[in-house]
Amino acid sequence: MYTINTQLAYFKYNLDSKKLIVNIKWFKLDKFSNLNLQALSFNKSDLELFKRFIDENQHNFPSSYFVEETRKEGFDLLVINDLSQSLLPWYLILSKNTSLNNQIYKAMNIVLMDKNYKFNIDYTLDFDVIGKIEVYKLIKE
Repeated sequence: MYTINTQLAYFKYNLDSKKLIVNIKWFKLDKFSNLNLQALSFNKSDLELFKRFIDENQHNFPSSYFVEETRKEGFDLLVINDLSQSLLPWYLILSKNTSLNNQIYKAMNIVLMDKNYKFNIDYTLDFDVIGKIEVYKLIKE
């Protein structure tokens, strides 16, 4: 079982784009509702598919990534997805099923964007992933 750490840039998680770059620890999303999140570490084949997606979208995943082998198979959190107490969500979700809100919740879907924040980049994998934000900073232009 594996987790993968990346940087993430050129994305939005609500209707307003914020130019951020974040360090994220990614897991495979198993279940997500307003009440709880269940995430699993990647198996080898899903990890390879996600790494290929990262390689195909390098402007969204700048820098190198770090794969960690883990015994822990994931996490199950009671989220009760109410509003976040910070300016960012705690968890970002990449999924084919995207819906963006004005409010900022603890766990939110994201949309990958091009470098001009004008066009969406499609998430093409058949499974959803969830990333825990570990560090973030504003992009200076």
